[in-house]
Amino acid sequence: VKAYFFDNPKSYARITMDVKEDDGTYDAYLKYGYLYLNDILPHTGVEIGQVHKPWVDYEEHYGFPMQAVYGVYTDKLHITNSADRGLNFKTKLDNFSSEIGVFQGEGYKDTQDYANDGFSFDARLTYHVFGRRDKANYLNISLAGATNTKHRDLGNGDYGDMNWGLAHAVYRNSDLLIAAQYLDIFKDDTVDGDNKGDGYSLNAQYFFAKQISAFARYDYFQRDRDDYEKKNTIGGIAYKYNKYVTFALSGLKLEKTGSDDANKFQALVWVKW
Repeated sequence: VKAYFFDNPKSYARITMDVKEDDGTYDAYLKYGYLYLNDILPHTGVEIGQVHKPWVDYEEHYGFPMQAVYGVYTDKLHITNSADRGLNFKTKLDNFSSEIGVFQGEGYKDTQDYANDGFSFDARLTYHVFGRRDKANYLNISLAGATNTKHRDLGNGDYGDMNWGLAHAVYRNSDLLIAAQYLDIFKDDTVDGDNKGDGYSLNAQYFFAKQISAFARYDYFQRDRDDYEKKNTIGGIAYKYNKYVTFALSGLKLEKTGSDDANKFQALVWVKW
């Protein structure tokens, strides 16, 4: 829900809810609850409240539109989140965009494991080689990262810090989207340094027609402290019924050291408006 109540029609308040299923119980969350003030600085607006974090929303819109099939590592490894309490400054020029902000750091769902007195500083910088206006044809190169203080509860009265960075490139034309990402979690002071390591993701989507596409993705991540590896192989087809509803059939092979492979078939109806 958005409420436009300023003379500037691009400024508004927004509330978005989310629901998460956990062992048959459905929990409701406030995902976004913020005030957006447009052009508070030259070419820059600011979100105030429970706001977007710089990376996940961008990646969903540009790098991997079929995010609803299975989340990418920046989300699945819980190093960042799509929403958090704080300030997010969003700059938009024709060949450049950025989001830079300070946040509480725990994300909008995971407060039980995070310190409430820490913070995160997050940023995304994107060069739009072809310009930002054309949503069907673009070549974008991005750098993003975050430094998190008191990121996770260590269980001994202390909290661990975590820092990460990534490089991402995506090319899109009327028939094809192809993207690549390299992620490095170079500091993780949580218990046993669970996520310190690096990896990459490759994904592609081919559009047979305006409404029908095939997509595929491969993710790889290796933890520094041992021989632990995670691999995801994903593929499927999608039918975009209209701009609000997409149907998808997909197969997922999820592999990680020390666990049995998870082979899944998934039918998805994705509704957004």
